[in-house]
Amino acid sequence: MIPPLQLSPLALVALLSLAAWAVVLLTRRRFWRCDQRLGQNTMAPGAAPAVVAVIPARDEAHTIGQTVRSLLNQSYPGRLVVVVVDDSSSDGTADAARAGAASVYDGPSRLIVVPGKPLEAGWSGKLWAVHQGLEVAAQAVPEARYVLLTDADIEHIPGNIARLVGKCERDGLVMASLMVKLRCESAWEHLLIPAFIFFFQKLYPFPLVNDPDRRVAGAAGGCILARRETLDAIGGVAAVRGALIDDCALAALLKEKGPIWLGLAGRTRSLRPNDELGDVWRMVARTAYVQLHHSPLRLIGAVIGMTLLYLVPPVSLIVGILSADFPAAVAGLVGWIGLAIIYRPTLHLYRRPPMAGLALPLAALLYTLMTIDSARRHYVGRGGEWKGRTYSGDASAGADPGPRSPAELAAHVEAITKASGTSFYGAMRILPRERRLAMYAIYAFCRVVDDIADGTAPEAEKRAELARWRDEIEALYARGGKGPEHPVARALDGPIRRFALPREDFLAVIEGMELDAGPRVRIRDITELEQYCDWVACAVGRLSNRIFGADPALSDDVARHTGLALQLTNILRDVVEDAERDRLYLPLSRLRAHGLKTTKDIDAVLVHPATAKVCAELASKAAAEFAEADRAQAACDRKTMRPAIIMKEVYRRIHAALMVRGWARLGEPVKVSRLTKLGIALRHGWL
Repeated sequence: MIPPLQLSPLALVALLSLAAWAVVLLTRRRFWRCDQRLGQNTMAPGAAPAVVAVIPARDEAHTIGQTVRSLLNQSYPGRLVVVVVDDSSSDGTADAARAGAASVYDGPSRLIVVPGKPLEAGWSGKLWAVHQGLEVAAQAVPEARYVLLTDADIEHIPGNIARLVGKCERDGLVMASLMVKLRCESAWEHLLIPAFIFFFQKLYPFPLVNDPDRRVAGAAGGCILARRETLDAIGGVAAVRGALIDDCALAALLKEKGPIWLGLAGRTRSLRPNDELGDVWRMVARTAYVQLHHSPLRLIGAVIGMTLLYLVPPVSLIVGILSADFPAAVAGLVGWIGLAIIYRPTLHLYRRPPMAGLALPLAALLYTLMTIDSARRHYVGRGGEWKGRTYSGDASAGADPGPRSPAELAAHVEAITKASGTSFYGAMRILPRERRLAMYAIYAFCRVVDDIADGTAPEAEKRAELARWRDEIEALYARGGKGPEHPVARALDGPIRRFALPREDFLAVIEGMELDAGPRVRIRDITELEQYCDWVACAVGRLSNRIFGADPALSDDVARHTGLALQLTNILRDVVEDAERDRLYLPLSRLRAHGLKTTKDIDAVLVHPATAKVCAELASKAAAEFAEADRAQAACDRKTMRPAIIMKEVYRRIHAALMVRGWARLGEPVKVSRLTKLGIALRHGWL
């Protein structure tokens, strides 16, 4: 007689995991196949209804221009108008949106930029901005049949709106939404982004969402096309005014009025980077506990479910092998391979190899920890924290005064710094937290005033804005009074007092921006050029070195030579880009010495032999300043000066690349690879 098979507790749990997956696969309508995609547009040109796109934008200067440009470049045969609501941005978002429209034929006439009003009680920040945009859209384009709700970091392929409208018209839909292609380039993105899409499809199975007989509803907030009359019928976005998961809440209300559709985009994509684990962590932790309705029991259930579905298979296989538990090992192997198989279509969508499916349990573990952290944030009063606003639950706590608390101000300036995409953010990350946040505040200040100078507003408005910034700086140093109003200025208050930062250096930066704010820039001679470099670069170096903890008696010399080297390199790199704004930082005295008689025609200046000769002279001067910076930094404590050294070495590589390229091809871009920057950071930051 064959004895009955005795299964260990581990084997039983592994079999339970397989059973749980069987239930998921039978009830979630083949969610993993990634087969809900838009077809081709078959709409006749004469039948194209008017569409208005509404974009809420808060501190999105780095992407809004590309988003606006992609919408205004749509191959849509009907009328299309774009409304951007600038939601109290501090980084020049409105100007960036106008610049994006200016690059498109008839673009400015089809763009409406609306300054956002202060946040009203009961609204989430994004929906309050959308609400204002819809009000403007109703007046500007009353005939529009559809409203496109999209984010400020989405690049739409030329045929996207035509295909969405065609889908709605053919199938009688009240809403069509696309989960756009998220950026997937860095190591953390490779691990977490496809998993995010997989989990989203499991939570809101697209085939069930698209079945009009099922109550399941979902949408992806980055791209929602809604029928206007249906949106009005549910009361507009006011019906979900306090929702943090606003896209799915809106989809549920719209589905009560008619069929909806949710699919995956192939080329319409998000421009937002998630290079670090913290980027994805904050995105998920913002709403994960909201998804669980702030229920501790649901949280426990979610953790158990994620553990059973994703973590038990690999653990059973590994422990089963080590303990010679054959049934547990086999069940774990089957489960782990099964995970990789059903994950494969999502990996294919993101062009990841099938073997990457074996890392899904690791991604699941991280998402589980993010969900737990989301609950923690809720109970410590930081639930729904996003872009300087904090929401206590599914509704906003009240009117938004902007970032006020130290934590909110720190998050605000860090977001501005990170969004810049420069090497500055990475170089500062080696600093202790207090010094790092102080440097982010310095950068945010520079970014804000630079965006004013570079903006498209009339010169008088620019100068008025910069004058207000002078008042903000004075308010920071004044004793008593109401203090500064701008959130970046408030973020500077602590660093100024903690590190004894001189007022004159902040005012010097503003003075440099006032020079740039004019309709054209011309520099008379080397002395004036060095003065300009001192305003916009050396002054920042002096502030930075004090935050690093360097001795001012030594570090001001470092700031002068490093600032000159970096700013001269910037000028040489951006000659053509500056010329497009009628800015010429090459000294007129040197250009004339080499035979250039006039600089009125900036295009003629770029091709004149004198320009190449002056560029070569400034390149030699920059090389000499790099050498002097090396000498000055050698006299300082190396550990203290590490961030400055990293920045200098990155720019040294740019300078070297410019020398290799030469001065006959000024329009040819020069960049330093990420790998090179990483090597510099490792060598000078940690070794």
